[in-house]
Amino acid sequence: MPAASLLVVHAAELVTLAGPSGPRAGALQGNVQVIDDGAVAVDAAGSIIMAGPTTTVLRQVDRAPDALVLDARGRAVLPGFVDPHTHAVFAGDRVREFEALLSGVDYLDLLTRGCGILHTMRLTSAADEEELVDRAGAALDRMLVAGTTTVEIKTGYGNTTADELKLLRVIARLAATRPQAVVGTLLAAHAVPLEYRDDPDRYVDIVCRSTIPEAAAMGIARFCDVFCEAGVFSLDHARRILLTGRQYGLIPKIHAEQRHRTGGA
Repeated sequence: MPAASLLVVHAAELVTLAGPSGPRAGALQGNVQVIDDGAVAVDAAGSIIMAGPTTTVLRQVDRAPDALVLDARGRAVLPGFVDPHTHAVFAGDRVREFEALLSGVDYLDLLTRGCGILHTMRLTSAADEEELVDRAGAALDRMLVAGTTTVEIKTGYGNTTADELKLLRVIARLAATRPQAVVGTLLAAHAVPLEYRDDPDRYVDIVCRSTIPEAAAMGIARFCDVFCEAGVFSLDHARRILLTGRQYGLIPKIHAEQRHRTGGA
């Protein structure tokens, strides 16, 4: 066993999540395996080499000469949160949309008026990379303080291929400079831009023939996503976009049936 470069000891509660692999549903969500007065040892490569009661870890793990030892008395220690769905790169806000939703306006009705996603697309497309990096970086800082250590970030607020590629460059800069693990997703099919409202097939053509190939060539996005919903992208649109993404090495994801049964799920 390699020597520990980091030791966190005497945690009031050490949450290990030991047990069967895979997602836990129902009552199993509460089965998190808590160790009182727990400790965790980490090697120089950043890998956890042992977790358990503090007395056991200290007895069995060698300590590197320059090891950092953190006393976690009175605190809980748990694995970092993984946020698999964020839209962290954007400009502007949706305060007026929130007010409308609270008053009973339907989300998709807002979209048909050019609000919601389309409003954010306009503002994000107008913003430069530096502004977007600064805004998203501040958001990631807040997420890290709350315990999120792995973040998926989608594009989706670009009006054009060029805008979507800009958002991928922002994601790449965040991945290179932030302490979290950042995973990129191409969501070029987030909403049909207003200029293609009467011909969404033409926009899907652009996504499949231009945006996806160029985005995949950048090597930043790992996934390809689509919003399959009534009034947005149809099941046929979603199938074509995701198959094209897979053709270019992007793993498919889907926003499906948020409001209506479409068969997308």
